[in-house]
Amino acid sequence: MPINEVLRPNDLTEETLDAIFEPTDLEVRRDNDGDLVVTRGVSCYVMQTAENERLMLMTFVGVKENTDRAAKLEFVNRVNNDISTVRAHVNERESIVFDYHIPIRGGISAEAIVEATRFFLLASAHAIDRCDEDDIVR
Repeated sequence: MPINEVLRPNDLTEETLDAIFEPTDLEVRRDNDGDLVVTRGVSCYVMQTAENERLMLMTFVGVKENTDRAAKLEFVNRVNNDISTVRAHVNERESIVFDYHIPIRGGISAEAIVEATRFFLLASAHAIDRCDEDDIVR
């Protein structure tokens, strides 16, 4: 796949996403559920949104056992205040999640998808290093 080819929402299938990441220096695999996982130090899921107009990158941040909700919320608030490009939240299962959305509606190149993913992985690692003041991340 030419890296500069403009891809539209309907072009982004599981096979296309695999082909986009396969030639890169990023570690790429499908998990047991068939979800695409991309890793460079930090791992993230690459998922198409239901309306297929965005790709969502999502990282689950492991926290130490017995970390209370208040400490988790303090951490995600620091991330949201300090790292404007990564959104952090505590989900319904009390897990800390970082996410980032890549718009694809008007078209996007494979290179832009890869670079946005690299950026998210780097920003996620930076958010953990910079914002884990209470040492809750495993």
